[in-house]
Amino acid sequence: MRLRNTAFIVAFMATACAAFSQKFIQLERANRARTLKFYAGDEITYRFKGDRMWHSALITDANMDSQRVALDGRYWPIREIDAVRLQYPGVLRTSGPMLMIFGASWGGFSLIGALFDNYPLTAQTAIITGSGLVVGFGLKQIFKHRNVRLNERRRLRAVEIPVSIPLRPGY
Repeated sequence: MRLRNTAFIVAFMATACAAFSQKFIQLERANRARTLKFYAGDEITYRFKGDRMWHSALITDANMDSQRVALDGRYWPIREIDAVRLQYPGVLRTSGPMLMIFGASWGGFSLIGALFDNYPLTAQTAIITGSGLVVGFGLKQIFKHRNVRLNERRRLRAVEIPVSIPLRPGY
């Protein structure tokens, strides 16, 4: 029994070296070291060449040899993708709705105060409420997403990085 378990562990360790790899597609810009990586399991919003509609799909696999990506289990050539839609980072994307909530709550609490506590409604209350709503809506529309068109300066590329686990130290 012990010999069988030891043989199983040795066989697993011998085959594990070639089994691990990291597959992703990356968005590159010319003369820039920083890239944006989309891993298997990430959701990507894209548009094909000649198509006006945006599609959202889950990346299930990437093939480096043929430069193809599997979107929801179906392989597509990467060169057929015309544009990618990116989401802005968290602070920029959430500042608009937070300002809208601030403006609405300022107006609501001012109305409650005027009804029950003799709080005077002034022009300042309306200005703060309106400016919070308008600026928040504007920020929400401006920082919704960014479309990146792919051309000779920006491109998508499938990358596979094999990760090997050495059996002996130094290899």
